[in-house]
Amino acid sequence: MLDPTTQRQIELFLFEEARLLDSGDFQGWLKLYEPQGIYWMPSKPGQTDPLNVASIIYEDHGILSIRVQRLLEERALVLTPMPRTTHVVGNIEAEPAGQEAGEAAFKVGATFICIVHQGDKQTLYSGRHSYDLVRSGEAFRIKMKRVALMNSDATHAPMTIPL
Repeated sequence: MLDPTTQRQIELFLFEEARLLDSGDFQGWLKLYEPQGIYWMPSKPGQTDPLNVASIIYEDHGILSIRVQRLLEERALVLTPMPRTTHVVGNIEAEPAGQEAGEAAFKVGATFICIVHQGDKQTLYSGRHSYDLVRSGEAFRIKMKRVALMNSDATHAPMTIPL
């Protein structure tokens, strides 16, 4: 069990991540990741293997950087009008996960609802985020973010904005 101060700091970190995405600050969002950080969206409920089973998204920091760069390019025609999001994050549960390279590590889970707005179309996503976080000083960084969509096994349009 975490002390209340650490729990609250983790909650505020997740709220900050949602705020960065909703405000379109994708560069700020990318800075939340460790250099070896992974963003993973499985394609099946309960999927545990991101490498030998196809995923909706499985991107390391380098590919996430390319995604962010493309989001910021004015000529991205598929993004006209630019999608915007509204994230609601709740039911945040965190627990200590030991030490990694001298830094405190945490396992964190949270429910989410994300509405993607593009023009007059809205797409609703919901599910559970799972994080592997590390703490260096007062800052947290994402080593892994797993986005488990409730309907991960459905057919989805390409997702440009991270959930």
